[in-house]
Amino acid sequence: MKDVQYFTLLIATLRYKAMDAVGIEMDGLDITNNITCEWSHNPSIDALKLRWRTLEKEAKPNLFISWCWIGPWLDTMVDDFWLLTACTNGQIVGLAIFTKKQKTNWLGQNYDHYFLHRLGNKDTDQIWIEYNDFLLESSQAGQIREVMFQAVQSRLQPRDCVSIGASSQVVMFRGAFEADHARSMIPLTVWESPSYQVDLQLIQSQNQTAIESLSKSARKQIRRSIKKYECCEPIKLETAKTCEQALVLFDKAKHNHLKRWGGERGQSGFANPVFVQFHQAFIRHNFSSGLINIHGFSVDDKDIGIIYNFHFKGVVYFYLSSLAYNDDPQLKPGLVAHYLLIEQALKAGMKEYDFMGGEARYKQTFANRQHQLAIIEYHQPHFALSLQNMARGAKRLIVQSS
Repeated sequence: MKDVQYFTLLIATLRYKAMDAVGIEMDGLDITNNITCEWSHNPSIDALKLRWRTLEKEAKPNLFISWCWIGPWLDTMVDDFWLLTACTNGQIVGLAIFTKKQKTNWLGQNYDHYFLHRLGNKDTDQIWIEYNDFLLESSQAGQIREVMFQAVQSRLQPRDCVSIGASSQVVMFRGAFEADHARSMIPLTVWESPSYQVDLQLIQSQNQTAIESLSKSARKQIRRSIKKYECCEPIKLETAKTCEQALVLFDKAKHNHLKRWGGERGQSGFANPVFVQFHQAFIRHNFSSGLINIHGFSVDDKDIGIIYNFHFKGVVYFYLSSLAYNDDPQLKPGLVAHYLLIEQALKAGMKEYDFMGGEARYKQTFANRQHQLAIIEYHQPHFALSLQNMARGAKRLIVQSS
């Protein structure tokens, strides 16, 4: 088995040209569409920023693979990384950033674990990237992604693995690692969840308001809750108009978020200094562009909650809420706040209100579309992994039989 693996690795290595120069390692790959890939270790951030923003003009990135997210992530969290660049005819058509951690498997063997736009650390990854992907020139995105995956696979030594996600399975996993040349890779799903969206253009095409698009039960709950909140005066919706106001609202969200989700590691992000530091930098980096939308809701000088959203290319991304719950079950702060923001987005001509990943009743209430997200580890086959998978299979059988 080991001989076969090393022979396969040798053949893959011979297919690639390698050279070292000033910390740069290059792997050239020629296929029918003449796409080549190059690995660079810790390139200049200024040069990378220029490349990334230039390619963004030809790509159709979501927020999380735009420089709006990648720039603050690199600035606040990343010390060591590898850049994978795809080119055709001297033009950059694909970019991706990988970090690497050395780990030890249960047999005591060392291996390298690569992460796409993540660090593989619970604290740093709590900022939670979604719709993760390579940044790709849009007209031939599928072909470029496949070649870049081949470059990733060629880099992996026996026992190494790479984590991709949280990503849309439709985009990321049907083709690249499942193509004929990559079937030796073993996928392991480590996290998955539905992702919920409100297609605002569909509602507009049906000449509906936000409330009219909902079920009879949801309409009743929202109207009853608004009526109770507004017994004295109307609900007040305030959106941060300056970067300083946005930072104040973000800090204000800490209290109710900690109260609901807990102050231990892995619970509320506000208990994690790295999470807070990133978002403070993210807000400063992006507020002037209109991307940051932090909303405060109150009535009669009493807080209802804070919603932290991003606006990017016609899409509203819901990222975080900090809500003031009370003993009255008929008061629905989350339903009311999202209803008001969805109605606002409709009037502004936005295309989509994206609740993103995670199961929640309120997301199902509003959503008229959903798909799956996942984090998948792709492993080079090896003996320890085979034994581990056999053990997992045996455990599942025992659980099922009991």
